[in-house]
Amino acid sequence: MYKFFQNTLTIPAKALYDDLDVMSKSNYDKQCRIGKINRVRTGGGLDNTALIEFDSIPERFKVQIVKKLGYPPKKNTQNLILNYYKDDYEAQDFYANYLLDDYRTLPGDTQKEYTINAQMLTALDDYIKNMVTFRKSRGGKAALTKIWEDAALSSEDVKEQIGHSLPKSVRRLKEKLEEFKKEGYSALISENFGNKKAVKVKDSQQEATLRQLLRDHRNLDNEQICNIYNTVAKIQQWSELSASTVGNYRTKWNLLTIAGTKGVKAFDNNVAMHVKRVAPSSPLLFWTVDGWDAELLYQKTGTGLKGQSVTTYHNRLTMVVVLDPSVKYPVGYAIGTQENAALIKSALRNAVQHTEELFGKKHKVLQIQADNYAKKEMTSFYEILSDKFTPAKVGNAKSKVIEPWFKYFNKTYCQLAPNWSGQGVKSKLQPNDEYLNKIRHSFPDQEGCTMQLIRMMEMERERLRDQYIQAYEEMPSDAKKAITQQEYLQHFGETTGFTNRVSHNGLHVAINGKKLEFDSFDVNFRMHAHLDWTIKFDSNNLNEVLAYNEEKNISFMLSQKFVQPMALYDRKEGDSEELAKVGQFNKATKELIIDSVVEDSATVNQMFIQNPELNDTLAKMLLVDSKGQHKDQRNAKRLQPAQKLLKKQEKQEQKQQDQSWNAEQTEYLTNKIDFTKYLKQDE
Repeated sequence: MYKFFQNTLTIPAKALYDDLDVMSKSNYDKQCRIGKINRVRTGGGLDNTALIEFDSIPERFKVQIVKKLGYPPKKNTQNLILNYYKDDYEAQDFYANYLLDDYRTLPGDTQKEYTINAQMLTALDDYIKNMVTFRKSRGGKAALTKIWEDAALSSEDVKEQIGHSLPKSVRRLKEKLEEFKKEGYSALISENFGNKKAVKVKDSQQEATLRQLLRDHRNLDNEQICNIYNTVAKIQQWSELSASTVGNYRTKWNLLTIAGTKGVKAFDNNVAMHVKRVAPSSPLLFWTVDGWDAELLYQKTGTGLKGQSVTTYHNRLTMVVVLDPSVKYPVGYAIGTQENAALIKSALRNAVQHTEELFGKKHKVLQIQADNYAKKEMTSFYEILSDKFTPAKVGNAKSKVIEPWFKYFNKTYCQLAPNWSGQGVKSKLQPNDEYLNKIRHSFPDQEGCTMQLIRMMEMERERLRDQYIQAYEEMPSDAKKAITQQEYLQHFGETTGFTNRVSHNGLHVAINGKKLEFDSFDVNFRMHAHLDWTIKFDSNNLNEVLAYNEEKNISFMLSQKFVQPMALYDRKEGDSEELAKVGQFNKATKELIIDSVVEDSATVNQMFIQNPELNDTLAKMLLVDSKGQHKDQRNAKRLQPAQKLLKKQEKQEQKQQDQSWNAEQTEYLTNKIDFTKYLKQDE
């Protein structure tokens, strides 16, 4: 509030009647009018307020001002510097955000001290520049030494009032200002702060040497690194380190060294930034697949090295699970002795089959996530089953939501079984080994352990089934991707291990010890009757199978042949329709053959017309008639016997169908009418 103006101690006029309220505005105007108060500067202009000479203010008002503002500076010449002192918000931000070597910020009191010192140095610099300019403008010498002496005295005089901690001597104050002007705000941060001066590893060579030792793949301990580093330090004339100091740097530089000592996987899992993800909004948007060694022990009897019978009790099964994270529903699973491509495919087959059990038809999924196990063989398989396959990064278990699900399943279900083996090798929570050894003879065999896991999985499915189905009913229709039976059999179908060839009755296939016949109403299947076919089937539904030829890469869906009864009496509903379908197929096939003969004949005759040189060849005698006729009506005449034969066969088939229908009607009427009552009437 106090301010020096032209070496005169002043106070703003407004403070008297407004801010400090020591007199009224009318009293202030009267005191100015009668000359009791000396106004050294009138108000007007931008930021130009009226100033009142403090000594001219009547004593009774001075007392009130001093009570509210404190005593004014004593020496006007020394306190002119206050006119240049002002807030520096840039300095406040700098010290608030400044980080020390150990990534700590400056304490609040230190931030305030450095900010005040920066503001005071700026005020000193402005004061000295203006005083030099002022004296030169009066024609005198600058007398820089005297100006600095006055500045130092002034700085010390306001030290308590402002709260700065700048040095008292002219030389030190001058050095501090020069350093501040050269280095900026950082010049005020003391080397002694945070033991910065005591740091033994100071330059880049020392830091690089120590970090290289800390990240060495042999994982040297602190004592070993200390000895090696100090050997170099003696030659380079560096400060030697202790083992504890090396340990402190190991902690400090963990981010920069962990990849060397523990590998990139450890860096990704423990240090690197991870992506936070939300579960899928609906079922069938995302499936994650992984294998797990189930924490259930079973006993197995085998043959030892010397041929004797040996029973082991530490065996565990592997379970591959397909998890839908939308509600953490295990949509598919398969259990075996070890993880392999076949077991993964079996789990995915179970998942697709289970979607049919839940939703009425088999479904694909929009996205599949899996690890890189059997990647070469499985990638194409994943891409067929889903719109997008996104493999998890190698070694990054945290990217797979199924990992914590295995922990949940193990704790919720497996741990309650007497043959539970624990929670992994690294876990502290383990069962009593002595007790497990006592009850080892009661462990189930492989089949019994498999049934344990199946019961547990079905219990978990049952718990979430209604919630999963409800979520499916509420999901967008465009996200539901059905898989056809042909696609399913192509990729998930079982095989007999043999190939089959088409006969007049279709394909004869032995499946699970039962002989079955399959055929197709697609005439193209008949055209490839010379090929050997691999039959892919689903044991749960043998109504349809897939015939696949790998060499030609073609496939056909085949239906199990309909069996017609020989006796009309044995006929049932639908038999006639199935019989008619065979007749229609054969008729269409014959027409196709006739059309082919006509078309080929026309093409060949046209060729002879366009190439007269062919008339003298033996081929003409075989391909065209003796007169070289090639017109369509001539071709039709040659085909008349075949057409007559076809019509005759059609009439016979129609006659047989009519007789069959008449016989059926007669039999129906015979069974419907009771002739015995008429016989009784005649008697």
